[in-house]
Amino acid sequence: MPNTKIKLMRLWLAPGMGVKRHLALLVLATLILTTGIVFLLLWVYAYNQKMLTPSMKSFFNSGFWLYYGNLLSIIIILIGMFLSAFAIARLNSSLLSHWKPINQNTAEVISQKLNLSKGLKIVALGGGTGLSNLLRGIRKYSSNVTAVVAVSDDGGSSGRLRSDFDMPAPGDINDCLAALSDYEDDVSNLLEYRFTKGKELRGHSFGNLMITTLTEVEGSFEQAIKVMNSILNITGSVYPATDEAVVLTALKASGEIITGESQVGKNAGAIKKVSIEPKDAKANIEVIKAIKEAELIVLGPGSLFTSTIPPLLVKDIQKAINNRNGELVYISNIMTEVGETDGMSAFDHIQAIYEHLGCYPDRLVLNSSPIDQARLEHYQKEGAEVVSFAEDSFKNLNIKISHWPILGRGQHAQHDSDKLAKWLANLSKKDLAKKGT
Repeated sequence: MPNTKIKLMRLWLAPGMGVKRHLALLVLATLILTTGIVFLLLWVYAYNQKMLTPSMKSFFNSGFWLYYGNLLSIIIILIGMFLSAFAIARLNSSLLSHWKPINQNTAEVISQKLNLSKGLKIVALGGGTGLSNLLRGIRKYSSNVTAVVAVSDDGGSSGRLRSDFDMPAPGDINDCLAALSDYEDDVSNLLEYRFTKGKELRGHSFGNLMITTLTEVEGSFEQAIKVMNSILNITGSVYPATDEAVVLTALKASGEIITGESQVGKNAGAIKKVSIEPKDAKANIEVIKAIKEAELIVLGPGSLFTSTIPPLLVKDIQKAINNRNGELVYISNIMTEVGETDGMSAFDHIQAIYEHLGCYPDRLVLNSSPIDQARLEHYQKEGAEVVSFAEDSFKNLNIKISHWPILGRGQHAQHDSDKLAKWLANLSKKDLAKKGT
């Protein structure tokens, strides 16, 4: 242990670290400041002659000291304070310059980090574009964010990698990591880049391949995601709901059983129930810890049966949410989804969550912004409609209903990540339920 401390000390004092000269200046400034304070005290207590030598008495009783001693002391103190502040500022700048975001002031970075660390402790569960979209907004209000991501996707790049490497689906996790990265634009472009050439590479995203590579190198999917969290310097944490390659099975309202998440939406009609195999899949221990400590647990937005509910099917997560201390919030999709939630109302969504989770959310969030006719017609052509809401259906349920203007722009009726995050962040701790229904 002593040898380790000595080595660390040598590293700090090594050439090129930009520490020694600023540290030396800080020591000098401290000595000057101390001298000024001592001089001022001697001037104030000059009448106490017992502590002074004859030569000191001669000086302190002189006209110069009596008239200018206080001014001299104050000047020395001010010089010491200025040099101390300068040395500390340069020392901080030198230490932080290698990790702070480009073109950002050091004080700005520290202030931002401190403010984000005071934000609500939030756990967001789900998958698909809904979860990553939510995270892009939430990261601006809190760094205490944990994303719990569904890993049952078996289509596209994720499906191929699942099959070839017997690992959980990396796709949705990849999107969430990009959304929470401090360098989101650059990282998103890199992680979400899809190869268009090469027989084996075509269709794969760089991020999916990176996660797969780390899984092979680290020996486990769980450890690979931890390394990705560290490499990307993300705001918060991202974890898979389970480290096992679970398979999603859906029971349609018609009685038809469909296996595989990618196949669910291909068949018309609403889903009645979903399940995963293996049924005893274990949750990541960090996920359970985060849920226990969370002040706010968010479900959605996203595809109800293929993104929001799958993480809730992991029994450890079910138990943790049912024993939660924070408020459980469900953010309803704005529109129904063909082949998944056809004809389902907001009450039907809540009931589906209850049947899979074993408890009702404490709060239901609905969009209150009007949807323009052009977008409505676009969805109507696909067979989708606005998720209906009837207040009477909820009169016997102890659920808070929040109508927020959170509709985003564009051709799709999706949530605006910034508006949604702002409303969630504005929920004060006194507004949050202590115990679920």
